[in-house]
Amino acid sequence: MSASGGADSGWRQGLPVLDGRITTVREVRPSDAPSLFELFTDPEVNRYLSSPPPSIDAFAGFVAWAQQQRERGAMVCFGIVPAGLRDAVGLIQIRALDPSFALAEWGFVLGSAFWSSGVFEDAASSVLEFAFNVLHVHRLEARAVSKNARANGALQKLGAITEAVLAHGVDREGHVHEQLLWAMLADDWRARDAALRGRFDQTLAKARVREAITRIRPQIGEAFTPAAEARPYPFYLTSGAE
Repeated sequence: MSASGGADSGWRQGLPVLDGRITTVREVRPSDAPSLFELFTDPEVNRYLSSPPPSIDAFAGFVAWAQQQRERGAMVCFGIVPAGLRDAVGLIQIRALDPSFALAEWGFVLGSAFWSSGVFEDAASSVLEFAFNVLHVHRLEARAVSKNARANGALQKLGAITEAVLAHGVDREGHVHEQLLWAMLADDWRARDAALRGRFDQTLAKARVREAITRIRPQIGEAFTPAAEARPYPFYLTSGAE
């Protein structure tokens, strides 16, 4: 599927860098492959997600595929980079569900060391602003496994509304999981965003991010040189893990 994303289609040539209070959100890169692979090996993170790329090289292929999807105007994929780090420790995808991008679906994942740190809320705010103001999304949907309390709580905090229960939402390694269908409208997000920003404790969030970086830095210091042409590896985040 090809999509236009409204009048502002410059993002198809490359995604902008979005600076939040404690995060930078930018297009996923091949150099992110080691940290993303490490992230997805955590069973707490991948428990409710589709099967992720199985190796660092496969993650480099995922990056190549994501960039191809962006060039087609079908999807954008941002890497979440907390202040003090260089490589992504989380992802936020938005894919078009119709050619205009007015209807879209998003998914997200974040390394467990950064849960409850404010990182996801900060990064999601930047990406949602991009979705509604640049991609011109009108309705943004999300699916999360019913048992995934953290992802469902994050969606609710951002102002999404539960609209349906999907009895056979996702098949994960032979186990079928019920999902909740969430939706968010552009006008609702703009009203909610102002309230969220007013409650954000930047000092506390920065302290939590520093603590998380100290814990994970030994795991993400590996240098990586991708193959000249990584084989594209499709991977959709069908269920968020904040």
